[in-house]
Amino acid sequence: MTEQPPPPTPSAHALAVVMRDYLSYGESGMADLKEAVHSRSRKPVIGAFCQELRQILAGEVAVPTGVINREFRRRAEEDAALGQGDGDDPMHYDDQQAYEALADLWEYLDLTPEGEPHDAHSVLKATVKKSRSQLLWIDGDPVQALRTWMSWRSLALFVAGVVVCTVSWAVRERVDVTFLRSLLLLLTIAGFAMAGIGGGALWLRRVRYVNPDAFLPTEDKPKETRR
Repeated sequence: MTEQPPPPTPSAHALAVVMRDYLSYGESGMADLKEAVHSRSRKPVIGAFCQELRQILAGEVAVPTGVINREFRRRAEEDAALGQGDGDDPMHYDDQQAYEALADLWEYLDLTPEGEPHDAHSVLKATVKKSRSQLLWIDGDPVQALRTWMSWRSLALFVAGVVVCTVSWAVRERVDVTFLRSLLLLLTIAGFAMAGIGGGALWLRRVRYVNPDAFLPTEDKPKETRR
């Protein structure tokens, strides 16, 4: 039986592309990379790079130190050919330095633990999803939670409104006297309004219990500049 070859190691192709097209250009390249990462229509290679970076920092794949050092050498040779280099040896990282540099890059790009851009859209989406789940169920004692946010006056108003609205409408459909029908119609409308106010008050108390900052005005923040 022949010996099977070892599984191929990740080529870190996306990291090499990102280093060549963005990171080699210093601060301006870093800013361009962050903009590309947080773009609504990300390039596939940028998405692959984010996932690759997540796998490296999570220890799922080896740190591609060789890829990083090769890009340093390539950039130094290119600068020397253009007469822009200072003649010093190219930068060289060991595994620890490469890992720390990638960790700093992760923090700079502001990525989520899943390797997705941690922008305002994703934050809003996560908040809505969390609030939606909390509206259905809250961890802890449900009886104590109910006692905390429940308003018995609002509940009584809601129940009374439903009863008045239902009974008034049912009686109105059975009488033929014009005066009584008009009076019962007014009672029906009043009952409907009572039920709406009571139910709305309960809903607002429930939402504020889940999120105390709900319905509060938000301050407009100035947009960050790229440079």
